[in-house]
Amino acid sequence: MEPSVHLAPGAERNGFATMTAQLIRQNADDHPAKKATLARMIGRVALVVEDLGMSLTLVFEGGRLTVYDGIVGIPDLTVRAPSEWHMKMSLVELEPRFGLPNPRGEVAREVFEAGRRGEVKTYGALASLPLMLRLTKVMSVA
Repeated sequence: MEPSVHLAPGAERNGFATMTAQLIRQNADDHPAKKATLARMIGRVALVVEDLGMSLTLVFEGGRLTVYDGIVGIPDLTVRAPSEWHMKMSLVELEPRFGLPNPRGEVAREVFEAGRRGEVKTYGALASLPLMLRLTKVMSVA
């Protein structure tokens, strides 16, 4: 089954939701490995842009992604950060062999340090580690 990315009704009014859906759709179209990763993802992720007062929910259903405006349901994983860090997270360098975040990458180190300072907050990352790593992979433009 070919993975698909959809906006839920009303989500088109949320610019962050529209941009995120386009980013994931484009990454899947440009990189077959990301398409395969998207097809395996199951779970609910909330992304909160603290400085803009915006949020969205990504619902992954094994090949179908629906992007909702606001937080819908109970997320398995939540990422709260200012808009600049959400943008930087899409630039995290991936390790070529397995497609995991490259800990030696400049942007990856910056995001990690922002997490240590409390600028980027993640909830549920350890309990949903595979979902977190796959999310990083499908959202990274690298």
